[in-house]
This record gives sequence, structure tokens and C-alpha cells, in this order.
Amino acid sequence: MGQRRHHEAQQERYFEQDRHRYPSAAVVTPPIHTELELEHVLDLVRGLRGHGRIVDFGAGTGRLTVALARDGHSVLAVDVSRSSLLELQAVASDLHLRDIEVATELPRERVAAVVGADVLHHVKLNVYLPRIHRVLREGGVAVFSEPGAFNPAWYVYLPLQHDMRVEARIVTCNLATLRRSFRKHGFRNVSIRGLGLLPRPVFGFGRAACRRHDAIGNWPGARWFAYRYIVRAEK
Repeated sequence: MGQRRHHEAQQERYFEQDRHRYPSAAVVTPPIHTELELEHVLDLVRGLRGHGRIVDFGAGTGRLTVALARDGHSVLAVDVSRSSLLELQAVASDLHLRDIEVATELPRERVAAVVGADVLHHVKLNVYLPRIHRVLREGGVAVFSEPGAFNPAWYVYLPLQHDMRVEARIVTCNLATLRRSFRKHGFRNVSIRGLGLLPRPVFGFGRAACRRHDAIGNWPGARWFAYRYIVRAEK
């Protein structure tokens, strides 16, 4: 318990710093490669609109929360960083998005879906996947967008831009570990889609180019080295 709290406190301190938070400008107007990433997540939860709240776990400044709210979902944004949540609320207010609430912990209520972007590699899967499973209603879904652990580009980018003590669990975001972890904690119909092989921002000059590159990351074999994964699992 003490070690878990220490880890959560470390994450909170890290993301309380402005330079470590996802920029609000990119939340409001996502670059093309991010917009396409978010579309994959939205497509997997679109049928849940009106069937219950969606939790954005590790919401940060709202990269996924805002996209969900714009798509008509009721969203609970959960994050350990209160500064991130304040920034998210300011963006939501500016955009007149009213169906967003914030919290620092997962709710007790049952929800239609739990989603997240770049959060699973910040937490212990054996601790948080059971929590996520517990808050989902029967038939609910978990959808996450995560970096691909076997893609070498991350091990060039992350040490230059971030603290690897915070990013260290990226190694768990590989096909085998993700599949095994979700199944171990009661999820079924686990599917993982790969997006791209090279850093996706390179292809942000056009939607068609980005889509073509993303498709390569989902080819059999190539998927092991995909730049990013979209994970979907059911309760």
C-alpha cells in the first residue's frame, strides 16, 4: 500500500508541472495524427452514447475527454493531477462542453466504458486493471491508446522529453503482456490494433498519408513493433 501511494504521489508531482502536461492548444485543435488516433477510440465507444457515463482514466488536460464530449458522451475525467483537471475544466468551459465532471479517483458507480490515452504505462496493470474491471457494468468496454513497447523510437524520444522513472512501465505495453494482463483480470474479447511503425507525427501533413502509414502497423508481424496500440476489451 505504501509503495502504491508513493508511486501515485510521484505521478501527481510530475504532472503538476506545466511542462509535463499535454498542451491545451492541442486538446482544442488536435494535430492530424492525434485526431486519427482519437477517431479509433471514438469509433469503439460510439454505440454507447446515451447508455451511461464514460470514464477517461488518466485524463490529464482532456485530450480524450474533450473529444468524447464533443461526440456527445457524458464523461467523468479522472486524474491524479488536480492542476491538469483544472486546465481541462477551463478548456471545457471555453468550448461550452457541459457534460464533463472531474475526479481524482475511479468512481464507485458502474459505467459504460473506461478509456484512456497514454496512461497504462504509468500504472501497475495488476493494480489498476482489476479496478477498471470492477467499475464497468456487465458488457462494458475498456479502450486504451498506448505506445508500443517494442518500437525503438520511444526509447529515443522519451529520455529526451520525459523522466524515464515515470515512463518506465512502457515495457509492459507489448502485445503479449497487454493481452495476458487484460485476460488475467477478467476481460474478454481482447483486441489490439497497431498504428504505424515510424513516429506518427512525421505523417501529420495529411490524413491520407497518416492513414496509410497507420495501416502498416496493423499488418501481421509488423504489429509487434507498432508505434502505438489501440486496445479494446469487454467485461
